[in-house]
Amino acid sequence: MTNNTVLFPRLHALIGDIASDVPRDLAREIECALKEQQLPPAQPMFFTFLDAIRRGDGEDGQPCTTQRLNAQTLASLGRSLSALTAVLDLLHAAERARVDGNTDEQICDFHRNGLLLAARQIAHAAQTGLGDAITAVANQPG
Repeated sequence: MTNNTVLFPRLHALIGDIASDVPRDLAREIECALKEQQLPPAQPMFFTFLDAIRRGDGEDGQPCTTQRLNAQTLASLGRSLSALTAVLDLLHAAERARVDGNTDEQICDFHRNGLLLAARQIAHAAQTGLGDAITAVANQPG
C-alpha cells in the first residue's frame, strides 16, 4: 500500500488520514480538482496550532484578551520565570555534559529527573498563578 499522504497531499490536508482509504483513482481525480483550484496544501495541524500560539492564542485555542494584573501576581510570575530559567540553564549544561563529557562529568539520572520535575512544577505554578489572577481580574466589578 502506497502512502497517499505523499501522493495526494491536498486530499490528505482536506480529509486527513482517511485519505489513505480513498481508492487511488478517485484520490487522483480529487487531487487534480483541488490542484486546479490553485489551493496550496494546508499545513499540518501541528504548525497551524503553533502559529496560533505565536499569534497570542491561549492554551484553549482562543485569542487572549488584555488583562490587568496586580503587582503581587507580576512579582510571583517574575520569580517563577527566573527560577525556571535557572533550572533550564542547569538542564542545558547537564545535557551538554551528557553529550560531550566523560561519564564522571555528568549528573546522575536522579538529579536530571529532579531538574525536569522542578521545571515542570515551576511552570505549572506560574500558569496556575496567572490563571487565578486573570480570573480574579475578570470577576472584579467595573
